[in-house]
Amino acid sequence: MKKRMISICLTMVMAASLAACGGTESTASADSSASADTAGAKEESTAEEAETTAAEPSGDGTGLTIKDGVLMVGLEIGYPPMEYFDEDGSTPIGYDVDVANAIGDYLGLEVELVDTAWDGIFAGVDTDKYDCIISCVSITDERQQQFDMTRPYVSNHTVLIVPQDSEIDSLEALSGHSTAVQAETTSDEYMKEHGAELGVELFEYDKVINCFDDLKSGRTDSVFTDSVVAAYYLGDEASNYKTVWENEELEPIGICLKKGNDALTEKIDEALDALYADGTLGEIAVKHFGTDLTAGLRD
Repeated sequence: MKKRMISICLTMVMAASLAACGGTESTASADSSASADTAGAKEESTAEEAETTAAEPSGDGTGLTIKDGVLMVGLEIGYPPMEYFDEDGSTPIGYDVDVANAIGDYLGLEVELVDTAWDGIFAGVDTDKYDCIISCVSITDERQQQFDMTRPYVSNHTVLIVPQDSEIDSLEALSGHSTAVQAETTSDEYMKEHGAELGVELFEYDKVINCFDDLKSGRTDSVFTDSVVAAYYLGDEASNYKTVWENEELEPIGICLKKGNDALTEKIDEALDALYADGTLGEIAVKHFGTDLTAGLRD
């Protein structure tokens, strides 16, 4: 009886074992199939995500700016009253800084200032180091061919500054004398074009402050520069100097962008129109120049 029971039990155990093995194989097959389905789903999902990522525009979501929600502005900090450091030596201030911030507010963008040496500032906008240049950029035919330029946001003239007791009383009287200019500016270009016929010795400096330092120390006889800058640098010593020539041709200042960046150029021009119409540009000009140098520019 015991032997028969044992035999029956062994038979039952073997059957159970076989059933268990069969169940394991079936489960493994199902799991394998599920894993394959999951892997396939992941690959499909990854492909969809890649397509979505590739389709998303860069910048502010509209393709206007390099960084999302940020207007990156190239400028040379060291050209008062347009852009320079406050007394703390680190906070950028000036007319262009205030204009940049006003444009940013209007467009709903944060403004990031990128301090750049003037001799490389145009290459910087061409290589997308910043979205635009707001740094006393004169609007010239050559620049309009190479870049996108907005309409002017402040007026300007080139001027010749000499000491009050100087015998120089005109541009023509520069013959046999020297004049200082900041390199790579429109003042520099003018003197390179006309300097030989004027008979003037040309001194070029990286920074405009060096021009005025040498004028005050007597190392140069004159400074040829922008009218918006001359008044600031002479400051309290203005009575010791005089303007003996001012270019009759207006040299308006505009904002410079990479050629073909028409969408952002239009948006910035739209902002400038609004800031001009509501008096903001005029208020900023009076703050920095003592007079509204924007009057009539955008009528």
